[in-house]
Formats: sequence, C-alpha cells, structure tokens
Amino acid sequence: MMKTGPAADWARKQVDLNRVPVAVLGIASSQGIEDIVAFGTDDARRATADDHFALFSVTKPITALTVMRQVELGKLSLGASLSDALPDFGAGRTDTVTLEQLLSHRSGIADPALDDGTPLRESLTSAGQAFYAGSLAQYCNIAFEGAAAMAEWADGRPFEEQLLALAADTGAQGFTFETECNPHAVHGTDAAGFNVQAMYKNRHPGAGLLGTAADLLNLGSELLRNSGKAVKPATLAAMRRPRTTEVSHVINRPAPLRHTGLGFQLPANESELLAKGIYGHPGWSGTEWWMLPEQDRCVVFLTNVLDAPDLGVDTNELFNAVAAS
Repeated sequence: MMKTGPAADWARKQVDLNRVPVAVLGIASSQGIEDIVAFGTDDARRATADDHFALFSVTKPITALTVMRQVELGKLSLGASLSDALPDFGAGRTDTVTLEQLLSHRSGIADPALDDGTPLRESLTSAGQAFYAGSLAQYCNIAFEGAAAMAEWADGRPFEEQLLALAADTGAQGFTFETECNPHAVHGTDAAGFNVQAMYKNRHPGAGLLGTAADLLNLGSELLRNSGKAVKPATLAAMRRPRTTEVSHVINRPAPLRHTGLGFQLPANESELLAKGIYGHPGWSGTEWWMLPEQDRCVVFLTNVLDAPDLGVDTNELFNAVAAS
C-alpha cells in the first residue's frame, strides 16, 4: 500500500534528487506497522527496512519517556532539582534547575559540543549558566544527561537499563547505544567539523541512540494506542502539553519554530499543515519520528545526512502526504 503512496513517493524523491543517499520510510497506526520501504544506495550499501541509523535527537523523547516512568511511579517529581541528584551541579548558580526545565529546554545550562569528548556527567556538573532557569527556551543536549541522572537517582538502576526496559515493553528491542549494529555512516560531518565517533563513545541520552524504523514504529504505535505500556495516558498528555509558548526562544536556526513539551517537539505554526496535534522529534542526521494522533498515524523517516532541511528536505510535505493518505 505505501510502496506507491504519496508518502513513499516523497521519500523516494529525496533520494532521486540527491538530497540524501538513502531513505527508509515507515508508517504505523495504533494497530501496528503498516509498511516500511527503503530507497537508495550509499557506498555500495543498499538501504533495507531493517537497517540501523544514528537517531541523533530523536533520542530525546525516548529518554523523556524513560524518565517520566519514574515520575508516574511517584519516585521523581517534575519540580525536583537536578542538584538533589547531582550535588556537584550548578556551583555558583542562584536558581534551581528542575526536571521539567531539563526536558523542555528551559534549564539555562550552557551546552557543550556533542563531540566534546569529556565524559557527559563531568561536562554536566561543570557546565556554565546561559540564563536563569525557566526564563528562556534554548535547545540543550546536555540537559538530557541531567534527566538521565535524575532517573538513576530515583530508581537505582543505570539509565540505559531503564531505557532498554521501555524498549522491551513496546517492541523496540533494536534500540542500542552500541555501534556493533552497523549503522549507516553519517554524511556531512567533515563539513560540520563534527566527530560522530566521539558522540557514540559518550552514549549520549540526548543524541546517541541507534535504531531501526521498526523500533520507532512499534513505540509510536504504542503511543497511538495509549494503552499504558510506554507511559500512562495522563503522562503522555502531560508530555504533549507545550511548555515554551510563554517564553522567548534563543534559536540557532530561523525555521521551523517548534514548541517543546516534555521531550517531544510540537509544530508552533500549523497553518501549513493538514493535521493538528502532531508531536515527535527530528534528528540532526535527517531522522524524523512523528505521531499524527487525529489520523492515527506514526511516520518515520530515516536517513544519514546532517542538516537535511538545508538540502531541501521539507518534512511539512511529508506530514501532509501522511495526513491525506
């Protein structure tokens, strides 16, 4: 069905126009995976539906779902302070950084480079202050290391063990931080001056996860069912509620502006979209994971090129193709 539909045609076009070397597109509903199609070849490696890709910031909502399981168990509060879990954090700061602010990019933590190479916990505790917590919104990767630390503090288990438990509960067993899964090479790293291997080594809870289309589709299908296997319905509703509509955004890219819930991003301007209520997340490597709840659709687009929107990859076109199909 999807092999010749408008969403599949859109994904194929990205390869045909040489915007990306490979593309894997998947669609699911609350009933499960409907189709996964793959296009393109990269250095003689033909893309397949089962391939692993570097998810980059698509990692963030998966981390957030993992952390929010501790909140719904009563082990952790959205108002809890990061310094309670990490007493060495924030020396000299006069404000309090909460879990809610960590998950919604309002922490005011100065973000080190993803490939900094310093162990993440050390980078977090020594990070400077960009602004008073809660006063602005600015995208922050290291904040998700803080959220992971709070989940460990609340539960006692390593964060990765908690995340993999979420994956097992939702049929996303391919999620991993191990590069032995042979992910597609990421293009554009030399031009960006970015060392992707350094990021992999740090197993970053804001950007380091590797996964397949089926992993994301299975998790997305569970979110559409809202049965409570990932998080409870009240928890998911809270995560989808925008937290950045009343504050100014410090942005590095002019468009598209998206508001942030807890881990999830939400289109700030729906005037160009056929669907309302979309939530999900993009990744720097061109990856996309989005739920369209009114249409009972989850869409996944996986590729391997940094800054794909700058190359003409317009996901609003994809959203509309999925919404109308």
